Amino acid sequence: MKDLLKIVFLILITSQPICVEAQSTMLTKAQWIEDLEYLVDMLKQNHPHLYYRCSEKEFQKAICIAENEIQNSKSDLEAFMALKRVVAKIQDGHTQIWDNEFLGIENLRFPFRLDKFTDGVFITVIRDDYQKYLGAKIISIDGMPIDEVLKRTAEITNMDTDFGRIRPSVQDITFAKTLGGLGIISDENQMRLKIEKNGRQKEFIIKSVLENSPIIWSNRVEMAPAKGNYVNASTNIKYKLPLHLQKQDENFLFYWFKHLKKENALYFQYNQVWATQPNAGESWNEFTQRIWKYIDKHNIQKLIIDIRYNDGGNGRTMIPFINEIIKRDRFCNGKNLYILVGNRTCSAAVIFMTELAVHTDAIFVGTPPSSPFNFFSDQILVGNLPNSGANLGIASRQIDNAWSSRTKYFSPNIPAPFSSENYFTGKDPALEVALKGDYLSVEEYTAKYGAEKGKIHLLELKGKYGQYKWWIPLQKENLESNINNAGYRYLNNGQMDEVYELFKLNTMLFPQSYNVWDSFAEWYLNKKDYEIALKYYKKSLELNPDNSNAQKMIEKIEINLKN
Repeated sequence: MKDLLKIVFLILITSQPICVEAQSTMLTKAQWIEDLEYLVDMLKQNHPHLYYRCSEKEFQKAICIAENEIQNSKSDLEAFMALKRVVAKIQDGHTQIWDNEFLGIENLRFPFRLDKFTDGVFITVIRDDYQKYLGAKIISIDGMPIDEVLKRTAEITNMDTDFGRIRPSVQDITFAKTLGGLGIISDENQMRLKIEKNGRQKEFIIKSVLENSPIIWSNRVEMAPAKGNYVNASTNIKYKLPLHLQKQDENFLFYWFKHLKKENALYFQYNQVWATQPNAGESWNEFTQRIWKYIDKHNIQKLIIDIRYNDGGNGRTMIPFINEIIKRDRFCNGKNLYILVGNRTCSAAVIFMTELAVHTDAIFVGTPPSSPFNFFSDQILVGNLPNSGANLGIASRQIDNAWSSRTKYFSPNIPAPFSSENYFTGKDPALEVALKGDYLSVEEYTAKYGAEKGKIHLLELKGKYGQYKWWIPLQKENLESNINNAGYRYLNNGQMDEVYELFKLNTMLFPQSYNVWDSFAEWYLNKKDYEIALKYYKKSLELNPDNSNAQKMIEKIEINLKN
């Protein structure tokens, strides 16, 4: 009997931690519904414009879906993911809900990191005992195609645009419990990866590890997600490490620069917008004084500012730096100031972009940033959900940067995304564009070489960049407008030959547009060639009988011709 009691006691002792853990992480569905109601109430009470990107009807539908998901959930994690989908629905990168250690979501991690390139999702950082898989392309996770995995992680990502969702949706694959809650993996202790490397596909198992270190590696692309020895892109290219990766590990700096003497250019990597936080013992104000002193002393002719890893900060601190740029004409001529941007560029870094776009002729190179020019900011912690204790942070301020609220994203002047080959071999397509500096837009090329060659140049650009559907200059309505606006800029400067070529190109590209014929007619009117002006105004009116300007000009020209 005593032996039997000992056995029962031992069973109770060894099983107790599991029972305690199960009880401490188990809420009723009614409690999760209560958390959802609290979440919705706080959003409605505190968000400055809850229905800015999603309609009230869409938001209510998301709430109903979340209630249904909670009722059918099989775990706390699934219920929590339902709440995260509601927050993600409003598409605001500064409003979020995160686990307050109740579920320990961020503490169970796979010892690797992924990134998305033009040709797929690849392993960019991995623990050294898995070193042979560095640079492998992900095909599937536990049998689920990677595109479906990213679709699920994107659904819980609280960012402003699809471009902003790229980084966090890929980063979430590091967290085992997130993948479990989304139904991507069945065992949080391991993941089965199907990969492709060197033209061959294979599968391997990677184990998760417990780790509670802060998530400071989000924008530091070379840092590991957990303790241990890791390999990354720099491992294989350490002797020809590209500039953008040189401070992306534990030696991370908020801001630093390097003089590229051969090109008489200065590369400035601006990784975070701060004023009070020192950077290797140097304040932002001290750094600003030093960099401008260096630029002037060495007569730097080209300034390249890399904000691809800048996730924001205090937007007010950047104004003095921008003023220094404006003071120097050589950086405001549309030729010598390049800004490198990407999907990690967000928050105050986008305000920095906006100010440069408004006050300078900066050339933006890369991919769209995570935020459009208009977004929400200044997150405030409004409380904790009553049962799960999850933190709820809500943006308190709407940022309008004088751009159309309908602008869903910002398109760089020149596309320059990374392919996996670029990244792992140390090439930087955006920096190469900036250093070469010979890119000409369709309108610039046309003004310089004429309409016929301008059309050929457009076809070349489509061949090179047409795969990037987000690139605004290739979108029909923008192309027509850009060419027309460029024509009027030259017209205001009295450069009539350039105007002719631009207006002519527009009629070649968009012969069914009444506006391009109206503009072309105006050129002939300015040249006092009234007969051709009359002909083109009439063509414009045929295409759009409501074109009152054309009607008015036809009447004036006909009176002129009679006299």
